[in-house]
Amino acid sequence: MSKEKENLIISIVFILLTIFILSYHFLLGGNLTQIMLNVSLKILNKIGYLGILILMAAESALIPIPSEIVMPLAGILARNGAFNLYIIIIYGTLGNLIGSLILYYIGIYIRSPFINFVVKYFKLNIKYVKLSDDLFSKYGNSIIFFGRIMPAIRSVISLPAGFSKMNLYKFGLYTLLGSIPWNLSLTLIGFYFGSNKSLILKFDYVISSLTLIIGIYYLIKYLK
Repeated sequence: MSKEKENLIISIVFILLTIFILSYHFLLGGNLTQIMLNVSLKILNKIGYLGILILMAAESALIPIPSEIVMPLAGILARNGAFNLYIIIIYGTLGNLIGSLILYYIGIYIRSPFINFVVKYFKLNIKYVKLSDDLFSKYGNSIIFFGRIMPAIRSVISLPAGFSKMNLYKFGLYTLLGSIPWNLSLTLIGFYFGSNKSLILKFDYVISSLTLIIGIYYLIKYLK
């Protein structure tokens, strides 16, 4: 693949990611967000650190429970003395690993029927399947690491890793490494800015702005 096509693909991916992140944010807006806040808070208050692990595992297994709600809430509780900041990160990261492994093995299990389905009914060119396998073979470590620190995409990235049968140990390692800065950042946001709920709910805007800038950067490189 030429460098120009690589730049175009990267640009498209990040621009689509921006759209997806903003859509994800708005779909969780309003009353639904408040419901998730209340439910998450009840779980954390009732079963403590185990609640963090369960909720983060669910998020990483593609159940729509945003870490952007769970981890800042845990940070708020840590500020109030209910939790230890470091233990929150440990449980949140372990939850990410457990949920990601579940989705990874689902990806391995459904690879063939899924590919057959989209090839047959959506006319997917089989060459894109090979392209995905090649990308994970060549850049799998980076894809998983950076995928784990991006909203929305972090919840689905384990599925294509399973499709491509990425090395399990590398998958687990880079899932852990990518989850730590994400969980740490969200927890600290809750810890230091927890009284400002609107700031927490607007965190997606910061990430979407960064992904849009990256997308535009690579688009400019392609156009040049």
